[in-house]
Amino acid sequence: MPTRFSVFLCGARRPAAVWALAILALLLAGCQPIENDDSTFLTPVAQPAPEGNAEPAEPQMVTLQATVVANALRVRKEADARSPIIAGLIQDDLIPVIGRTDDGSWLMVRVPDVETIGWVWSEDVTLNGDVAALLVSDVVEEMASENVSAESSDDPAMGEETAAETASDDGETAAGAEAEEELDDGSSAMQDLKPSLTVVAQDVIRGAITIAEAVAPEKGWIVVHADDAGSFGPIIGQAPVEAGVHTELTVYIDVDAATETLYAMLHVDGGVFDVFEFPGPDMPVLEEGDPISPAFAVTIGEMSIAVADAEETAVSEEITVTPAQTLLLKRGDVTTQLAIVTSRALRVRSKPETISEVLAGVVAGETYPVAGFSADEDWVAIFFYETEDPVWVSASLVELREIELVVEMGRATISVGRFGRLRLRGGPSLEAPIVGHVQDSENYSILGFSLDGEWALLVGTEVGGPAWASASFLRLE
Repeated sequence: MPTRFSVFLCGARRPAAVWALAILALLLAGCQPIENDDSTFLTPVAQPAPEGNAEPAEPQMVTLQATVVANALRVRKEADARSPIIAGLIQDDLIPVIGRTDDGSWLMVRVPDVETIGWVWSEDVTLNGDVAALLVSDVVEEMASENVSAESSDDPAMGEETAAETASDDGETAAGAEAEEELDDGSSAMQDLKPSLTVVAQDVIRGAITIAEAVAPEKGWIVVHADDAGSFGPIIGQAPVEAGVHTELTVYIDVDAATETLYAMLHVDGGVFDVFEFPGPDMPVLEEGDPISPAFAVTIGEMSIAVADAEETAVSEEITVTPAQTLLLKRGDVTTQLAIVTSRALRVRSKPETISEVLAGVVAGETYPVAGFSADEDWVAIFFYETEDPVWVSASLVELREIELVVEMGRATISVGRFGRLRLRGGPSLEAPIVGHVQDSENYSILGFSLDGEWALLVGTEVGGPAWASASFLRLE
């Protein structure tokens, strides 16, 4: 019985064993070992690298075209309002833009003609494309450096050629280098100045305060702020300052807006030349992240208005300093001057004195026809759209510009068709620069017309400076 049972088991398991041997034979047959090779029978086949691991494409240089919209635009060496000015542009100039800062606030440009690379404030130009398409400046500079290196290595004769040119022009090169060195010495000496303001406690005399010393590495502004709970309040006066070290500088202020403590702050002149633009490109000069703004105490009294007048009045009460009303222009007359407000906030008064009634407030850039001046020329009479008779503003806080204007007050509605807009110009001429636009159906005050009646001077357009519109597109009220 045991023997028969064993035979039965062996017989039952034989087919499985045969199949196992057959499969093993097939596996061994598929392997092709190399002669004298003791490695594994099965060798993995290398797979191609996936396309996702390919190196990214190099960034491509993008150049856009920009049109200057500011009246005068300064190109700076670096993307910083305190950086040296290396070139100047005027309104409507076209300029290639090749890069930008991370936030797009500054643009890297190539100045035409001189091929200088510099930086401009982005709000002073209009681009013909998306600023995001421009490369960030670090990438642009790296690509430019690589291009210069490649050109030098590709041309072995370049070094010899340059050496030969240098040798042949020794005298001229030496003279040029000496001149450059002299220029650089002066420029760098100015830039090395540490900006500062020194102001002491003082009386306000005839509407002015005195800056004991001002150190400015470049042309800028001295701006006076009133106090607001221990911090900088509204701007009540400003005066330009040239690059260098200056003493005893005068800044006229709005005496009525003055507080017992004032702040003198140093700003750059970063936008339109000699026009105070803040908020805007005329930013404060910073030192370790803070503006240069010493505080000082002032005393305001009778001398703040007019010392000489007080002395004359003490001698003879009959002598008064008031404008001769008969000398003031009236509506319908032709004025030859416009008054452009330069203060951030200026009070309009009923008479040429700081104790008179305040009728209204005007802001920087607004323009008004001049009706006359006070006897001491400290006040300017202007035609104002909210009053019948001329009113008065401080002469120190306006800029006068020559013009011929027939004074006529009124209102007008822009009429250029639905969805249209009308160009505003800086003068009564098609050749004058475009300074802004107004939309169809908008309503504005008119201060007067050009002598030929073809142009109207508008106010309230938010344009800094005169804003002239073609009378053909105005519907008068």
